[in-house]
Amino acid sequence: MTGHSPPLRYRIRWKKIFVTVAAIAFAAYLFLPFYWILAMSFMREVDAIAVPPNWIPPNPTLDNYASFTQPDQVEVLVGGRAIKETPYALGNSMVVATSTALLNLVLAVPAAYAFSRLRFTGSRFLLVGYLVTRMVPSVAIIIPFYLMMRALGLLDTYWALILSYLTFSLPVTIWVLKDFFRTVPRELEDAARIDRCGWLRTIWSVFLPVAAPGLVAAAVFSFMTAWNEFMFALFMTSTEAAKTMPVVAANFATDINTQFTLMAAAGVVAVVPPLVLALFFQRLIVRGMAAGSVKG
Repeated sequence: MTGHSPPLRYRIRWKKIFVTVAAIAFAAYLFLPFYWILAMSFMREVDAIAVPPNWIPPNPTLDNYASFTQPDQVEVLVGGRAIKETPYALGNSMVVATSTALLNLVLAVPAAYAFSRLRFTGSRFLLVGYLVTRMVPSVAIIIPFYLMMRALGLLDTYWALILSYLTFSLPVTIWVLKDFFRTVPRELEDAARIDRCGWLRTIWSVFLPVAAPGLVAAAVFSFMTAWNEFMFALFMTSTEAAKTMPVVAANFATDINTQFTLMAAAGVVAVVPPLVLALFFQRLIVRGMAAGSVKG
């Protein structure tokens, strides 16, 4: 006897069910940790450590967020030092990440334009060299960077972090923009030159507006890299003048008797700026990364 396979419509239906269930499970895996932190940030400590856990705050409160504006009222043993440093660290992270993203574009755009439009000896070698520098582990270069920044008198300053983070983001940004710039028609530049536009005006008025999705994707990537980096910030900062959010967030875990609700509130505060940035520019990010990934 020969077996009979199920009709095609049933196989397609089960395939859709499996894909839907897998997508829901994966979304829950990504979303639930953040939801738990968000919910805990509105709880009292006794509700946060209750067993079984409270998935919905039984008595919602904003006291944990109010602690950031009144740090002197929080006991040192429950995270007073980290609470006091959080507003400064949030501002430091914003300055460092934004400056890194902007300076990254300023340096990457001319290099990417040259690689996309010019043919010169050693171009492929240079591109590969950029990626090789990106593959070096951070721990292998952190001591030389520390010594260099100390010699320049830049320790515990924004510039120590900005210059360090450029080494991470610049090679990838050049690669992404180089491939995206190749998708911009040359006819646009030729038409601008016919209208007697100089090179800089052509780049600024014609080329960059068309390449906006790639620029946004590269800027958001470098912003996220600088915002989330921990090791260099830990080594090169020591005071409120330059400490960033990852370093201060680690202090919540090292302080004695730290409250989990305060830690959760700090986590929410740290994740909101990059989350809002990614949601606001999501379409341009997708377009820029997709264009940069399919062109050779």
